[in-house]
Amino acid sequence: MRVLVIDPYRRDVFERDVPNSLEGLQNVVHGCIQYVDQLPNGDILYVNEDGIGRFDAYFGLGKGDMLPGFGVVVGSFGRDNDQGPALSSVDELRSRIQYFAPLVDVTGSGIKEGERTGVAVPPSGADSGAAIVIGGHVSPQSLMLLAELRNPSLREIDVFKTGEVHVAVARQESATILTWRIGQPGDGKCLWFETPFHIGLEQAGARHLLPRETARHGRLVRMVLQDQSTRCRVSRTCAITPDASHAIEEAVVDQVVDAATDPVFEDSYQAALQRYFAGTPTLGSNF
Repeated sequence: MRVLVIDPYRRDVFERDVPNSLEGLQNVVHGCIQYVDQLPNGDILYVNEDGIGRFDAYFGLGKGDMLPGFGVVVGSFGRDNDQGPALSSVDELRSRIQYFAPLVDVTGSGIKEGERTGVAVPPSGADSGAAIVIGGHVSPQSLMLLAELRNPSLREIDVFKTGEVHVAVARQESATILTWRIGQPGDGKCLWFETPFHIGLEQAGARHLLPRETARHGRLVRMVLQDQSTRCRVSRTCAITPDASHAIEEAVVDQVVDAATDPVFEDSYQAALQRYFAGTPTLGSNF
């Protein structure tokens, strides 16, 4: 049966074929359905009745409240509103939908060179560590790499500040692992950092990504290098490739659903990381 899915994380509407059943609609919204509205052509909009607190991206039809999470539009027929294929077109629904994702408790905007970040990062070696801060609380576009070198040299600081940035995206079940390579062409000097993440571990209200300008643009990343005392030694903003940006965005959507539907997702995430690191011998394996 043809339905239309409203996805506020991808900020898009698309067709999907689902079984003509209650379970089919519940699978689209990832939970029990709740009636919202009937469109002029008879189509009905449903959302997840428990979406508040589970989903941090919203959509609306241009009237009434913004609705959290995914929506599904299905056709209805006869006096009893029997369920059937949606009549609305994708373009028609796209023209009516508005999206909203909050920017809350902005992180990273106050970090200045020479001052302490106050953030400890997980060690990935004797002299280094890194973490990715991800979500709707990070400006400009929801990603910040917080890298640490115990006592960075002037050469390492320069590489971090001016080097080309490449990121490889790997997925192991619910876990996503970003491997960062920062270096200067022809120089041979590279800095490597590894940052696993699950968006469900971020604070409530921030489990979403702020939009990119267009699909052709790469996502902007705030990058901070600190020393062992968490003092910021250098910071910069760069753009990663559209392909890497898209891969991160798709991983986030899957993790949003994972966190909303699996009460023990944190345990599953940690187990997935263990399997990933057991099978990935070096930092450069993903390039």
